[in-house]
Amino acid sequence: CFVVIGDTGEGDSSQMSLHDQLIAAGKRDAVKFLVLSSDVIYPDGKMKDYETNFYLPFKGFDKPIYAIPGNHDWFDSDEGFNANFLEREAAILTLKARLAEDLKTDIISTDQRFEEITTEAKRLRDWYGIKNGTQRAPYFEVHRAGFSLIAVDTGIMRTIGSKEREWLEAALGRAGSNFKLVVLGHPFYVAGIDTAENDAEFASTREIL
Repeated sequence: CFVVIGDTGEGDSSQMSLHDQLIAAGKRDAVKFLVLSSDVIYPDGKMKDYETNFYLPFKGFDKPIYAIPGNHDWFDSDEGFNANFLEREAAILTLKARLAEDLKTDIISTDQRFEEITTEAKRLRDWYGIKNGTQRAPYFEVHRAGFSLIAVDTGIMRTIGSKEREWLEAALGRAGSNFKLVVLGHPFYVAGIDTAENDAEFASTREIL
C-alpha cells in the first residue's frame, strides 16, 4: 500500500501537527511509498521554501516520495518542483524547456541558476535523508499485477497539454484490466460541486478516464 496526501506545503504548525502520524505510517512494512497530490509548497512553489515546507516536515519518512505539482507550485513555473522531484538531468532539461517556451526563444542565460537550484535540492535531499528526486516528469505511472497508479499534472487551470494527454491515454492502455487509481492535481468534485461542469478542458480529461 502507499500514502496519498495533498496540499501539505504550509510549513507551519498545521502541517507539523501531522508529522508523527506521517512518520508512523511510513514505518509500516506494508507502506511502500508516498504520493504528494498537489501544492507541495505554499504560497508559490519557490525553491527558498523547500527546506521549511517540505524537507523538515517529512524528515524521518524513509520511503520514496513522488509528487505531482499543484497550482501553487506552478506559480513558480514549476522551477522549485522540478529541481526537487525530477532526476537532475531531467530537471535541467525541463527547466530550460519551460523558460524557452515562456520567453519564445532558445537563447537562455540561466544555466548557472538551474545548476545551483538542482545542486541545492540534492544537498537538502541528502541532508534530510528524503528519497525524492527520482522522477522523469511531473506526471508518472506505476503498474503492478492487478493495480495501476497514474498521477496526472493538471497545472494551474485544470488542463493537460497534448503530450501529457497522449501519455495519459497510453498509460491507461498499459494498465489494461488492472484496477486503476488516477490521482489528479485538481479534484472533479469540491463541496458537492462538479468542477468540470462548465470547464470543457477539465471535462475532456474526465471523458478520457
